[in-house]
Order: sequence, then C-alpha cells, then structure tokens
Amino acid sequence: MRENATAKRLRAGETVLGAWLSFSDALAAEAMASLGWDWLLIDMEHGPIALADAAAMTTAIRTRPCAPFVRPAWNESSQIQRALDLGCSGIVVPVVNTADDARTVVRDARFPPLGERSRGGIRTPLAFETDAMTYFERANEDVVVLVQIETELAVRNVDAILAVDGIDGVFVGPNDLAASVGARWPDVWERDERYMGLVRSVAGAATAARKTAGFLARDAAMAATVGAMGYRFIGVSSDANFLMGAAKRALDDSRAGIRQ
Repeated sequence: MRENATAKRLRAGETVLGAWLSFSDALAAEAMASLGWDWLLIDMEHGPIALADAAAMTTAIRTRPCAPFVRPAWNESSQIQRALDLGCSGIVVPVVNTADDARTVVRDARFPPLGERSRGGIRTPLAFETDAMTYFERANEDVVVLVQIETELAVRNVDAILAVDGIDGVFVGPNDLAASVGARWPDVWERDERYMGLVRSVAGAATAARKTAGFLARDAAMAATVGAMGYRFIGVSSDANFLMGAAKRALDDSRAGIRQ
C-alpha cells in the first residue's frame, strides 16, 4: 500500500508545510504540487470546487510527492465520506466545537470498529495503490483526520476534542476564530493578547495530548511564528492569493517602469 508520508512525518513530530487550493482546476493543482509542498488542501467548504473536480485535483496532486487533503463542506456524513472516497491522504473537517462534534467526525471518517464509514468505491484503492480490503484495513491508521478549531467555544473544549479516539489533531481557522471574539482578521494578529492567547493555548493542548496542531498562515513570517508555538501542520496562504499577489506586483512594477 502506498505510504502516507505526511501521516508518518506527523507521527514522528515533524513539521509539514502546505497551501490552500481554491481553484477547481487539476492543472493548477498539479502546478502547485510541483513546487515541493508537503501537502495541498482542496477546499470544498468555501471554494467553488465540485466533487468531480476534486477527484481530478486529487489525482493530479498525486503525480508528485505531495499529499492531497480535502476540507469537506460541512461536518456531515455525506460530505465527509465522499471527500474520503476521493482517495485523499487526509481531511480537515469544519464546524467542530465540542467533543460530541468530534465524535461525529470519527463516526463518519473511520471504518469499523472505530467508526461507521461505509466500505466501497474504486478511487481509494487506486490512489493508495493497493486492493480494496487492504485499504479498508489500514485507512484508520494511514488517513489523517484533523478537525477545525474556529470559535472560542472550540478552544475552551479543545482538550476534550483532542481526547476523542480517532482524531489525529486540530486545525485553527484564524479568521473565524477572530470573528468569534469580535475582532478583525488579520488586524488582531500579534495585537490582541486575548486572541493570541487562544492561538497559543490550542498549540499547547495539542502538544500535551501528543497530537497535531495545524494553522493557516497568511505568509512565511506568520508560519514561522506559529511553528515556534508548536504548530506542525502549517498552511501558507492559497493558490488564489499567490496568483493575485504576483499578478498585482507585476502590474504595479510594469506601470512604474513605463512611467519612468
């Protein structure tokens, strides 16, 4: 069976770097994967990515030594199981505020006896280069399941969430976390001690539980800051931001050069 190198590295305590994919295009996904990211996340919650597009993107990412992750649209059975059946290396599930919410994720994301995920589909054996039964027997260990911490309530419950068997770790959604405390993002970053305390406490809880803490950083400087806090599954911006940012710089530089 194809090794999930990202899962192995996380279990070894290493830090892995990835980025968000918002465009529903397999070629763009493969281009991002070619750059050397450890993982890329296909965003089906906020991105306009249909299931068939996500399947093509997952396949495209796997042409490189890069792990495809998926964020399903909701913490709901049909969303989670269909995302996993694409053959991804892991999922990041939104809308998890309590241990009960986390147990719902495990029910849908893990095969029996840990959960109630249904066996079936052809893409998973193909993606993991194995037969169906081997995938079913090993997926509970090899597929990474992270749940999002996006509210102050979720932070208060983070220890109980991390204690749920079958949850590999938590992932902070920094924008929604700011919204939950009535603050603007990214203005709150390193300016609001209450907010920064929440961010630090999630990393500390994950470290104490010997599980993974993830974070979506805006840039390399923010990635370094959260890495120092103990976050190890770190996203750095998105395909949309990279495209628009580079295009805007090129446009501004060209206009400035022509005016000289």
